Order: sequence, then structure tokens, then C-alpha cells
Amino acid sequence: MNDKSIRYNYFLNVSRIGFGILVGLFTMPYVNRAIGVESLGKIEYVNSIIAYFVLFSALGIPMYGIRETANKGKDIAARTKLVLELLCILLITSIISYVVLFLYVINIDSLQHLKLLIVIMSSSIFFSNIGIEWFYQGIEDQKYITIRFFVVRIVSLILLFLFVKSPNDYINYGIIVVLSTVGGNIFNILYLRKHLDLKGIKFKDLNLKKHFKPVLTIFIASISVSIYVQLDILLLGSLKGNQAVGYYAMANKLVRFVVILITTLGTVLLPRLSYLINNDKDQYLIYIKKSLNYFLIIAFPFSILFFTLAKDFTLLMGGISFAPSILTMKILSPIIVIVSIAYFIGYLVLYPQGKENIYTIAVILSAVLSVVANFFLIPIMGHIGAAIVAVLSELLGIIIMIIFYYKELSKLKLLNISLLYYIISSTLMFLIISLISYLGLSPFINLVISSASGFLTFYLFLYLIKEEIVSSVICDLRSKFIKL
Repeated sequence: MNDKSIRYNYFLNVSRIGFGILVGLFTMPYVNRAIGVESLGKIEYVNSIIAYFVLFSALGIPMYGIRETANKGKDIAARTKLVLELLCILLITSIISYVVLFLYVINIDSLQHLKLLIVIMSSSIFFSNIGIEWFYQGIEDQKYITIRFFVVRIVSLILLFLFVKSPNDYINYGIIVVLSTVGGNIFNILYLRKHLDLKGIKFKDLNLKKHFKPVLTIFIASISVSIYVQLDILLLGSLKGNQAVGYYAMANKLVRFVVILITTLGTVLLPRLSYLINNDKDQYLIYIKKSLNYFLIIAFPFSILFFTLAKDFTLLMGGISFAPSILTMKILSPIIVIVSIAYFIGYLVLYPQGKENIYTIAVILSAVLSVVANFFLIPIMGHIGAAIVAVLSELLGIIIMIIFYYKELSKLKLLNISLLYYIISSTLMFLIISLISYLGLSPFINLVISSASGFLTFYLFLYLIKEEIVSSVICDLRSKFIKL
């Protein structure tokens, strides 16, 4: 249980997520131009529907499973019993989800032309639940997850260029989306035998009931989060059509790429923090303080980057036909910082301490705001309104968590001088990028030069004032370089 293993796990996670982001950025211009706004809107609209059924069938097991697997440590018998119990619950909920989904599709006229696409993408429900990714995160087997991820993504990339070439190929694109995200999970079941011991385990010994209360608590929070993450796309498709979904999805995807990169650190730390909170409180406090700074040191510069270079990103990734996405991206850019703080408080502070009920309350209220506000703003402002609501909903969640847990949060002494440094660095980065943008360079050239200059300005300032995180990273890199 040391820093080295955390850094190794984080490196594997970042390499995995980083590769996924690079593939996404590399393929996004191709996909946007090949299938167009309308077909992209169909994929995103159906994906938003399926996402709810995936979430419903999973209940709160993905997050609960990580914590409980980590708590079992090296007790193989307890670990095996836990996995079988949770898999039984997932099997039941998966069957219910498919029944409800097909009844829903049959009875909604507006979905009839998307029936085949829905059937294909609904396979995500099955593959997500049999994949038990939470188990491998809980035992911190990042090496296996990373190898499997790279193989599946490379195969998906090859298939994309072979079978997606025009708007009529959106069905093929739907299949590839499923394959790239959850198709590799079939290997998880095959690999599972290495970590479990099924001998002596009888069905009558399984206790499903004990998991219901904590799982449902987390599920309520998860479904509430999904409401304001996915409902905007669902309502856009219903109220404004596929084109509005396409505009919103283009901007939202780019911003969420970075959010995924940041929350990857949380995924690595969650099993460790769940263990330390009960076994080494001092180490828990050390990790929790460092992790917030790591979140913010990545979130701030990327928020500035998307805000100042929204036009260049949009034209490069989607072309002139996606021009309405520019303002949407500017509005969504603060979400990177907001979600980083919300994720930190909710999953790394409240969740390991068993205070997920506070997080649940926060996201329920945020979801209510999202639903009400989206119904008012989307008909008037379309994808712009959806972006505004997304930012406000995430911000409300942070405010509520701080109010409910203020006394305990203040004891952690999370706010320090580094926050002021990040704000100053962000301001300098904004000024540098704005000056370069006035030169009138082409979108690609401006994006490259401005991004490089902006990041260099941000981190160089932090290095010069000897900010703790940057100084530590530079010191590690320097020592490794000297050894070489």
C-alpha cells in the first residue's frame, strides 16, 4: 500500500484513458464529416436512451463493488461470495431492463425508425454487467484492464475506417461504439477464474439482501447524476431534433474527454482510500489533500483551453457545419473544474467515509434543477440552453455537499495557497492564448501554438514559484533522467 503502486496504477489508467482520448480526438473529425450532424445525432440520441437502461440494470454496483472488493483484501472466499452475489443481482436487473426497454420501443412511435439501432446498442446492457469492471478496479489489477483496453480500441479503430464512410453507415458506427466501450468485457469473465475460488460456494449461502440498501443508495445518486448528464441530450432529441443533439454532443464530448482523464485518478484512489479510511487515517488525509491539487492542476488549464480556443476546436473537429457548437463549448468549459471538485468531494471524501447519503441528496436536487430548467430553456435556446443548465446543475451539487458537510470538510483543511497559484496561472494562460489568437492563424496552427504556449505558461509559472505538485513531478522526472 505505497505511493509507488498508486503512481503505477495511475500511469496505467492515464495511458489507457489518454489513448482513448487521442483516438477520440483523431477519429472525431473523420466521424463528424463521414456521417454528418443528423446521423451523429441519431447515435447520440439512442446512446442517451440506452445509458439509462445500463444505469438502471447496474444499480449502484459499479461504485459499491469497488469499495467492497477493496475491503475484502486478500480473503478469496469472501471476495468470491461478494462477486457471485452481485452478479446474481445484475442478472436479474439486466433481464428487467431488456423487458422494459423493448416495451418502451414498441410503444413509442417516434422511435420506430431507430428500432434496429436501439437493438444493436442495447447490447451495452449485457456487456456492461457481465464485465464486472468494478472487481478489477477493486483488486487494482490495472495491468490486465489496460492491455485489454488497448487491444479492443485498436481493433475498433481499424473497423471504423473500414466500415464507416457515409451517413448511411451510422448503424455500423453504432456497432463499433458498443464494441469499443464495452465489447472487451467478455474477456473479464474468462479472466475472473484466476481471482476466485468457486469450490464450496453454494447458492443457498449467497445473501443478496444485505447489498440492497447500500446499492440502492448509490443507485439513486447515480441515476440523479445521469439525469443531468444524459437528460439534456434526450430532451434535445425530443424537443429540437437530431441536429441540435449533434451540435451539443460535439462540444460536450470534447469537454467530457478531459473530465474522464481527471476522474481516472479518483478511480485509482477510491479502493486505496476505502482501505485507508479504516486502517490508516493519517495516510488517508495525506492522499486526500494531494488528490484535490492534482485534480485542479489539470482541470484549470483545460477549462481555459476550451474556452479560448472553442472556435478552433470546433472547426478542426467538425468543420463549418458544426459552427453552432462554438458557443456551446465556451459555456461548457467551466464544467471541467466544477465536476473535478464535485467528484472529489462526492467520491473521494464522502463515499469512503460511508456518507454517500449526502452525495445522493446533492445530486437529487441537482437533477431536479436540471429537469425543470431544461424543459424551460431547451425549447427556447436549444443546445445553448442545455449547456447552461448542465453547468448550473453541476455547480449546485457542489454547493449542497459543502453545506451539508461543511464542518467535516473544514477539518481536512483542503484549501491552501496552491488554489491561488492555479488561478493566477490560468489568468496568464488566458492572456497568452488570447494574444496568439489575434494573429489570425489557421485553426490547426493556432490550436497547436496556442495550446503549447498556454500549457507552458501555466506550468512554468507554477514551477518558478515552487508549487508543491509541479515541483514534485519535476523532481521525479529529473531523478529518473539522471539515472538513465
